[in-house]
Amino acid sequence: MSNEIYKLIQVTGSDAVEFLQGQLTQDMEQLAETSCLPAAWCNPKGRVITVMRVLMIDGGYGLVVPTSLAASLCQRLTIFRFRADVGLDVADADWTCLIVNSDSDLDQLEKHELRPDQQINACRTGHGLTAVNVGFEEQCIELMGLTSDIENAGIELEDAASADFLRSAKIRAGIPEILEDYSEKFTPHMLNLDLLGAISFDKGCYTGQEVVARTQNLGSSKRRLMRYRTDATLSIGDKLSDGDKVVGEVINVNEGDILAVTPVAIHERNLYMNEEEIEPIALPYIVGRA
Repeated sequence: MSNEIYKLIQVTGSDAVEFLQGQLTQDMEQLAETSCLPAAWCNPKGRVITVMRVLMIDGGYGLVVPTSLAASLCQRLTIFRFRADVGLDVADADWTCLIVNSDSDLDQLEKHELRPDQQINACRTGHGLTAVNVGFEEQCIELMGLTSDIENAGIELEDAASADFLRSAKIRAGIPEILEDYSEKFTPHMLNLDLLGAISFDKGCYTGQEVVARTQNLGSSKRRLMRYRTDATLSIGDKLSDGDKVVGEVINVNEGDILAVTPVAIHERNLYMNEEEIEPIALPYIVGRA
């Protein structure tokens, strides 16, 4: 088994909770109830550096981040450690994330009481493993943990789904993936992270919190994430237009399924890339201005 999609940053030490509480948009105290939560790390201007999942792991906490960002994020987080008792390192190759979708593999999770509900971001834990549903139109489960724990639990997956399947499932569920090209360009509200339960508005201060709180209080996020569909071949970074005006660009795409940040006021309009029509598709949650 191997993981090419995500890596795990391990956060350990007596000050780990306090450290993460001061960096992430999520309330770390809520982990005691669910063991897995979506979150973001922002810069001081309230722009999202990356979107992640926060897990409880043996000896501390885990940040599940895109593989391409893991090393740089770990190094950057270390800068903010100061004199706190916090250890940060990227987990070795024994940690993996497998994508489960086939009926036979879902039955395996059911047998081991690891199949989450169909609700987006629903999770189940057991055997040292965490399973999270990220599918909306179909069940798509991220099974995360040590390969040795999967084997020790007796879980024998026959047909793990591909990274492309995961990307399309997350787009249809309206869950953004922020990689290098769009790191530090959008606020959490622009990425609908408030609608996905990735922001706590009751916790104390964290990096970028003032900007996030101001957006929430003023209801001023005029641009938000929207799903689109097209028969054209698009790439990340392609510009979307409304008439002669560029109004957004593609941040996630897979086989015609698109996520783009565009003005909320025109979310019901067809957009265009060159002369190719881009059709808006309703997300599984209600999008408003804030």
